[in-house]
This record gives sequence, structure tokens and C-alpha cells, in this order.
Amino acid sequence: MRSDELLSWLRLDAYIGDAAAYPDQTDEVLLNELTHKLHSVFEDIIVKARSGCWLKYADTTTTSGKRKYRIPGRAVVGGLEAVEIAAVGGTNYGALKEIPATDVQDWDGISPGTPQVFCLQGDYVALYPVPNAVFPLRLSFYMRPPKLVPQQSSTVGGGTIRGRLVGINPVTRNCTVNVLPLVYEDGISPATITSGDQRIDIIRPDGWFEPIVFDVSQTFTGTSFTLGGTQDLSDVQAGDFMRAAGQSEWPQLPADFHRCLADVAAIKVAVELSLREKNDELASNVESDLVRFRSLLLPRVKSEPKTTPVSLKTRGGGGARWLP
Repeated sequence: MRSDELLSWLRLDAYIGDAAAYPDQTDEVLLNELTHKLHSVFEDIIVKARSGCWLKYADTTTTSGKRKYRIPGRAVVGGLEAVEIAAVGGTNYGALKEIPATDVQDWDGISPGTPQVFCLQGDYVALYPVPNAVFPLRLSFYMRPPKLVPQQSSTVGGGTIRGRLVGINPVTRNCTVNVLPLVYEDGISPATITSGDQRIDIIRPDGWFEPIVFDVSQTFTGTSFTLGGTQDLSDVQAGDFMRAAGQSEWPQLPADFHRCLADVAAIKVAVELSLREKNDELASNVESDLVRFRSLLLPRVKSEPKTTPVSLKTRGGGGARWLP
């Protein structure tokens, strides 16, 4: 469901279908409300489920003598899944153990070497001991959904389909779009993306509507782009959409739950407009949808139920076994 379709549902749910009668509830205001609810309601559910949805990773390298490394800016708050390191020049990553701030003093006096543990310090990961070489470092994190903006993937209302990939070469990192996508900034009229100084996402317009690659640098001539960085482009295909980094017209949820997002946002609007009866009705429907959403996240593969450790010890000894 595109952002224009979400807006239609939200207005219907909150009884504000007549936009002229509710001049304060502009499309921009309602899109911001949809984005806020996508973050405030669904982020917690997704991260706690740890089912692999929204999970991304950022690869970098350590610097000899440098202890702190920044968590990607688009990570959900509290959404760091793992910190992994590989041997110098290697590709086999091993997870580092997290320690609390109270244990840092036990590691401060250790000589530089291969990091063994890490401690979260605000927006940074601090490695202990401090690296003494250039190690490959991987931060796995849950990505905050892009901000919802006006749609540019349909001709509804006389619009133009923009940013659709019509060709991709993952090896040369070249791709071509049908028409340059727009960039939306608060208080500024949308304009086409410019070369070099604006980063892009490439979004799959189905499934979970997640960015396949994100925050990629780019340069272009005409409608032919060269993408920077080292992110894997093998999953990018014709029919995906290029967007300004952090912007999308699709909520980062399965299509089955796009209406649920509209309902959640409509509750807030109904409260602000003192539509108490409508608010109670919406809240009841949303509660059922969110329960269903949680239940569908785990287990992802229904034929492989999660195993549970069950102790089968006897007086004669023995260990524990894993049973479904």
C-alpha cells in the first residue's frame, strides 16, 4: 500500500475524509503521524521478536589505537544485534561479548590487541582491548523504517512513476532508472535528486518493503547511476525503486498490516479531534491486529518449531536433551 493509499484509509478511519473541513490535517501532517506510529509501535515488536526482519549490517574496519566506533545512524534505538570481528584480512567473523560499563575498568589496563569484548557508550561501540591493527568489524543492527513521503511510483492523480530500476549490473555497480526520483525536505518543494551529494536507498516494492541497500553514495549522468561503497548489490533487480536515503512511500511492513498502521495513526487523530466513540472502535481492531502480527513473527519457518531444553537427568547422571 502506497502512502497515498494509506492517507485515504487514515482519513476514512478517523472520519476526516473531507480534507476541506479539517485544514489542519494536511497530507504532510498525516504522513508524519504515520511515520511516528511506524516507529513507536512496530519497532519494539520487531526488535524483540529477533526474527531477522529489518536486520542489516554495516561493515567497516578498525583503526589501530582507536577504541570507539559509531553505531549506524539509521539503527533503531537499542537495536544493535551483534558486534563481530574477523582476523586481519579475514572474512570469518566471530561475535564479541558485551560487557556493562561497570566492567570496563577490568579491561582498561590491558595492552592493545585483538578486541575480545565491547561496551555500548551512547551512539558508540567501545572495543576492549583497544585494537592494535586493522581488523574487519561488522555491526548488525535493526534499521529504523524510512520516513513516509508522497508517492512517486504510480500515475494516480496524473503523477509520474519515478526511480524505477530498468537495468542493474552488480559487478560494475551501475544501474539505470526510468526517471530521476524526487527528494522531499520539510518546507521545501520536492526536487529531483542531484549527483554526488545525496545518498540513496534501493527499495523492493513488495514483501517487507525494506531497503535492499541503504545510504549508498552515487553519481549519475542522465538516468545512469554509478553506486559507491561496497554493499552487496546482487539482490537488486529491475523493478526495484531508487529513493533518497531514508525516504519511502511504502511502510516497512508486510502488506497485510499496512491497514493496521493506518488504524494506529487514526487513533491519535481521533483523540485530537475528540472523536471518542471512533477511537474506542479503532483501538479494539488495532489490538487484535497487533496480537496477530506478533504471533506471525515467530517461528518464521513453521516446519521447524523452536526447540526447548528439557532436562532428562536421572539419579544415574546424564545430560539435557533438546526437544521440540
